[in-house]
Amino acid sequence: MYLLYIIVFSAAIIIVFRFIKGNILFVLLEAFVVLFATAFLLFIVLATALPAVNYLYIALFSALVAIALIVAKNYRPKLRNLIAITSSIGVGVVIGLNGFNVAYLLMMFIAVYDYIAVFVTKHMITLAREVSSRNLAFLIGSSDIEAIPKKYTTQKDRADFRKSVDIKSVKDPVLKKLISSGAIPIVSQVQLGTGDLALPLMLTVSAYISFINYAIPVMIILGSISGLVFTMYLLKRYKVALPAIPPLFAFINLFLGLAFLLVKTSQTWLWAGFLAIAAATLAVLMSKLRRLASQ
Repeated sequence: MYLLYIIVFSAAIIIVFRFIKGNILFVLLEAFVVLFATAFLLFIVLATALPAVNYLYIALFSALVAIALIVAKNYRPKLRNLIAITSSIGVGVVIGLNGFNVAYLLMMFIAVYDYIAVFVTKHMITLAREVSSRNLAFLIGSSDIEAIPKKYTTQKDRADFRKSVDIKSVKDPVLKKLISSGAIPIVSQVQLGTGDLALPLMLTVSAYISFINYAIPVMIILGSISGLVFTMYLLKRYKVALPAIPPLFAFINLFLGLAFLLVKTSQTWLWAGFLAIAAATLAVLMSKLRRLASQ
């Protein structure tokens, strides 16, 4: 059911992006998601830390803080990443309460969907571009300026760059120095969807609830970190838009396989299944990237 919601939501958003040019609808949508997810997260934290306080007061305070964050973000766009992170945590906790089996199957299906949405239909790229251009808190982004050295550019490249950029209008001293040396500055960006954080957290929460121990959740966290680092490596190597969920899912399965190999050695089908899914996911992903690189 959650997967169906995601597909329908993505399709609806793309249609709205195409036909509605104003921002008011998107601001309201962002406000709704942030209000729900962030307020829920604050409520859980405060209710746990202050058990003697009336839940109604905690809920009201949480909602007011979430609203304040929404308003502040519209005045300070740089708050987008912070709000996206808190929203991701809230969504991850909410869905994770359904238990490990539901969370695992959901992440598996979304890994397949993410692969198709980026490499086949490519609508996720369109969605990310539109969300980023409107600075909506559905992406966590980081950008930096890199430079192509002069020895790697042709005279035509430099001439085209000078035609497209008014060098006299450049005020940043770093950019001026790069341009004067003959290098061509380019903007390097990495964008992670809030789901790329929410889904691993969802699986971590669900594992703790289902297994009542810290070992499996810790292994999922280690797998998520490894998957994220591997995704960054792939981005740097192949320089194409990538779905983040498949590599995250692959490494989570790898670490789950190792964990269950240690604690449930006799249940071969369990730990071997996790390892097989990890290997298959990585094989499909790497095969696709090699094909793209050869084109």
